[in-house]
Amino acid sequence: MALNELRKRMAALGAVLGVVLPIAVGATPAHAQAQLTITKTHVGDFTRGGQGVYRITVTNSGDQPTSAEGTRMTDSYPAGLQVVGLTQITFPDGTFLGCNTDTAPNRTDCTTGAMPPGSSYTVEATVDVASDAPCTVTNTASVTDLGDFRAGATASDLTNIPGGSCNSGNGGGSILPVNLSGILPMFNNITTNNNILSPGGANTSNQRFGLNTP
Repeated sequence: MALNELRKRMAALGAVLGVVLPIAVGATPAHAQAQLTITKTHVGDFTRGGQGVYRITVTNSGDQPTSAEGTRMTDSYPAGLQVVGLTQITFPDGTFLGCNTDTAPNRTDCTTGAMPPGSSYTVEATVDVASDAPCTVTNTASVTDLGDFRAGATASDLTNIPGGSCNSGNGGGSILPVNLSGILPMFNNITTNNNILSPGGANTSNQRFGLNTP
């Protein structure tokens, strides 16, 4: 029986039964598709006036290749960071096309050809950290299928930048830069966290109160 005739009979049967048959003869199953994923992390510590490294990995975790138009990954760096170099790891099958870095608008773009299922690539970007960079920055990268802009993903990385008025990585300096001990005794009954850092103050709890005598 010819394939077209079989399709017609199956469609007619579906109409009679009042249902839509979930399987089309000769068609690609609905679950078979490309699926782009992206991960983004920072490597080591970032310090003001120093450098840092971001690692970005793009993967086609689906069971079909991406479109023939290929893919594009874009990473726009936040204020306080300036991209200065890239290390690229290419695909074994050679579909990787390349990356370029623009100091203005401070962005990295990487493009590929069609990515086979299971294929991936990793890019490491080195950034200069400004001496007045924020205490924390969030860097977001995205990847899209150039043949289907609905297919894509994003990933963000929150990075602490200690140094200067920032503490050792909790994202800020002292918000109470006075010693209240002996001035407001009630504060001695409060256990402060390491984001307050009152100079000379002590973290004390479970303190007993009594009447003061001359």
